[in-house]
Amino acid sequence: MSGRGAARRGGGYERPRDRGNFELAAWFFMRISGLLLIFLALYHLVWWNLIIGVHHLSADVVRERWTNPFWRLFNVALVSFAMLHGLNGARYSIEDYVRRPGAQMVVKTIVYTIVLGSLAVGIFALLTFDPRVFAGQ
Repeated sequence: MSGRGAARRGGGYERPRDRGNFELAAWFFMRISGLLLIFLALYHLVWWNLIIGVHHLSADVVRERWTNPFWRLFNVALVSFAMLHGLNGARYSIEDYVRRPGAQMVVKTIVYTIVLGSLAVGIFALLTFDPRVFAGQ
C-alpha cells in the first residue's frame, strides 16, 4: 500500500498520517473534488430540468448558453473535476491491482496520457467553440 492511510473497517481509508506529501494532497483532493462534483452536477441537473425545463430546450437555448462565459467556465470546472477525480481514483486502483513497479509505471503512463490528453482537448473545445459558426451567423 502506498501511504494512503490504513484501510478502514466498512470501506475506505483512514486519513494519511504523513503530512505535506503527495498522498495527503491526493486524499484531500478526492474529498473536495467529490463534494464539488455533487454540487456542480446537481446544479446542472436542476438548471436544465427544473428551471429551463426539458420541453423548452432548443438549439437557440443551447447556443445562448454557449455564448455566456459563466456557463463555459462552469462546464470547464465540471469536466476538470470529473476527469481529475477519476484519474486519482484510477491511480489508486492501479496501485492496488498492478503489483510490479515496471508494469505499474507503464499502466500509469498510458492512463495519465489518455486522461490528461482528453482533458486538454475537452477544455480547448469548451473555451474555443463558437456556436455562431453552426448557426450560420
